[in-house]
Amino acid sequence: MAQAIERLTPGERRAASVALAENLAEVPAVAQAHTLMAFLSLPTEIDTWPVIRWAWQHGKRIAIPRIQTGPDGDRTPTDRRDMVAVLLEKADASNVRAHPHVRPGPLGILHAPDAPVVPPGRIDVVLLPCQAVDRRGNRLGKGGGFYDRFLARADVTAKRIAVAFRRQVLDAVPVTDNDQRVDIVVTDGEVLVFERR
Repeated sequence: MAQAIERLTPGERRAASVALAENLAEVPAVAQAHTLMAFLSLPTEIDTWPVIRWAWQHGKRIAIPRIQTGPDGDRTPTDRRDMVAVLLEKADASNVRAHPHVRPGPLGILHAPDAPVVPPGRIDVVLLPCQAVDRRGNRLGKGGGFYDRFLARADVTAKRIAVAFRRQVLDAVPVTDNDQRVDIVVTDGEVLVFERR
């Protein structure tokens, strides 16, 4: 899957990211949301910046993930670190790296280190990155388990939407008991809606 994503040209990535934003805007849960939690994309992920800019233009608040360092600082293993949602202030920036409050954080993940925490119960929609996702709502993450632990919290009631390039949608992905399913998958080519038990 990583190799398939690497083969996308910069033009294909830009077009897919714009198409994703357009498809997301048509999802009722997104259109009605007051607060969206969105990840700040790595170079290997579909770009969420068009989504974030659209949300601000429509008066929505954006929360982003921040990985906590843990009791042993940067030496804390990933499975002992928590993820919190923090507020991303609206900014007129051309891309995520140009945002004045965004910095590289633990594990190379972009975050806003000084932003205030957003209570999970105030988040209406969580946009989830993935390595791959299947047509039954199973999501294969990057291996850190941060989103699975976050979504398992009792105070997280938001709609779960995996966002990806269309080539990341497979018939089936491997899952474990700790993996959290999603409600919706949105790509640059389609929207899939599931019944989550």
